[in-house]
Amino acid sequence: STFPGTQNNNLILAAHSGNCPVCYFDKLYKLQLNDEAYLFYNNIKYVYKIVDIYNVEKDGTVAIYRDNNKNTLTLITCTRNSNTEQTVYILEQV
Repeated sequence: STFPGTQNNNLILAAHSGNCPVCYFDKLYKLQLNDEAYLFYNNIKYVYKIVDIYNVEKDGTVAIYRDNNKNTLTLITCTRNSNTEQTVYILEQV
């Protein structure tokens, strides 16, 4: 994972979803392709657009499929109503 502001970076954030005090991605399942997300880092607002959403098996590893020539934000969380999958959201900086 790399921070915004560097060339071809990929910031990866992973969090629980569901109904608990540390479930920071509880509403992530509502996001759809082309939705925007905003990240504030070092007093700079970064704007990203969702370009891909896919599920992977929950086995301790995650394959991240992204364009390595773009600045991206990757969000990973538990898949809603599944104990065996997690969902990966790929966002590209606009």
